[in-house]
Amino acid sequence: MTIKQSDAALGKINVPYPSYAGETVTVRYKYAVPLGLVLNDIIEIAPIPPNCRVTDMVLDSDDLDTGTTIAFDVGIMSGDWQSQDQARTCGAEFFAASTLAQAGGVARPTAKTAFRTVSATTARSIGIKFQAAATGLTVGEVGLTVSYHAL
Repeated sequence: MTIKQSDAALGKINVPYPSYAGETVTVRYKYAVPLGLVLNDIIEIAPIPPNCRVTDMVLDSDDLDTGTTIAFDVGIMSGDWQSQDQARTCGAEFFAASTLAQAGGVARPTAKTAFRTVSATTARSIGIKFQAAATGLTVGEVGLTVSYHAL
């Protein structure tokens, strides 16, 4: 298992922060999925800035599997935003065992936990964990459009 990082997690692009309490910011984060991604790999794709909570999100993915086995969870990661610690874990608050990448498409969360996240005083990470490996991994892009607002 390894942790891969999006351009945002690598600090290559700026992460917008709401200007005032109650303002919502919506940003699409993306990651180009390479060949070689394996079971339990995690992509640190997006942040939840300090004192913000997620209000909505849209997951989009290319067809990343020539078969029908790939599945992933999307959730809040342990550890600090942008940390290189390979021992970090990923929850499933937003999507659990999503099969979206088997054919490609777009999805919104349906779990109530996705809309009940709380704010924290430090930035947190949203990760995508590949919990079922692809039978025939293909290159493509996975994107996550995240809406969050400041409290």
